[in-house]
Amino acid sequence: MQQGPGNTRKEHWFRQLTPLVLLALGFVILFEPGAERMVVGHEWLREHLGEHWLLRFCCAVLVFYVLLLWGESIRLQTGIASLLKSFREALGHARGGDPGKAGGADRLEAMRLLAAAMQSGDAEIRAKCRVNLTRLAGTDLGEDPAAWTAWIEQQGKPAQ
Repeated sequence: MQQGPGNTRKEHWFRQLTPLVLLALGFVILFEPGAERMVVGHEWLREHLGEHWLLRFCCAVLVFYVLLLWGESIRLQTGIASLLKSFREALGHARGGDPGKAGGADRLEAMRLLAAAMQSGDAEIRAKCRVNLTRLAGTDLGEDPAAWTAWIEQQGKPAQ
């Protein structure tokens, strides 16, 4: 399992288990009378929580999952907005000039992200990354992500 920055094990399992949890809830709701009988102590639960205790439980789990997904979407939206801001700033400074000058840190960060994205299995993504890296760098270093990464790291070092 390959994890990128900010991609924790917990996030990985949350993403993997979400469809399974939702499918299981769907089946429980669909086959509620039979599913209820499979729960240990279902008579006690029915007596103390009411006739539709299992449906209320499923609704509560669904609401909880929707809230988790909503929080995740806000987190991702914030990260993407920050990334887009960095790209805009980097491309704004890209109209000729040295990446080491003012605004260069943002440009270099954007270039690092593009260089990392060049390792994608999608040829279209790699081609777009190369075009944007070439625009930012003012030179074309080819399709090798390692060459771009080395060039970016060299630009990030202070001049001696």
